[in-house]
Amino acid sequence: MTWTQNDTSLIDIIDASGNHAYLMASIPIYDEWIRANYDIQVWQNYLKMGTENKHWAKELVQRTKKRDDFVNIRFVKKKINQLSATIAQANVTISDLKIQLRAYWSQIPGYRKGKVTADDITQTVTAAEINTTTTTTITAAAVTPKLMAAPLSIDRIRSKTDELGNLILKYLQYCTQQVKKMHETRIQLAKVQMDEFKALEDFEQIATPAQWNTHFLFKT
Repeated sequence: MTWTQNDTSLIDIIDASGNHAYLMASIPIYDEWIRANYDIQVWQNYLKMGTENKHWAKELVQRTKKRDDFVNIRFVKKKINQLSATIAQANVTISDLKIQLRAYWSQIPGYRKGKVTADDITQTVTAAEINTTTTTTITAAAVTPKLMAAPLSIDRIRSKTDELGNLILKYLQYCTQQVKKMHETRIQLAKVQMDEFKALEDFEQIATPAQWNTHFLFKT
């Protein structure tokens, strides 16, 4: 993750052993989830074009070898169902990993500074009287508070989990920029092809014989 090298807060998150294990286990699942979401948008657009605009994308026709509505609708819906199942399974797996991570953090104590007590000051003064013959003034500020172990709160655990979720999303957005662009290009290309096909249909309706001859001349 070279993109995190200049961000110390991200490095701190990754360095925690429990977080590191969660990252290594969940990133492939998140990656599968985000790629499936990109892909399902393509097929949903293809289905919309075919059912609403009566045009089947060239990519789809190349796969089914037909422009038949029944065949293409069945093919696209099957793809959408497969991708939906992949997304649903990824969601379940990620939820299970989050539960494990929260369980891990619930067992890890946090540390906070304890309050300075009168006994702490008395013990410090007594020690000073034993070790020196000079008069020394010791105040509460001179006494170092003790670190006390305390369980992390539910809100704190949730905050840590959210930090990891944001980190993973940032990582995936960085790594899948080209994948996202590729899927967007597939949709844009299909729309351009649809517009060209509709323009050709309109031309066929109004073209004169002379225009047809010119059309075939350019086509050859």
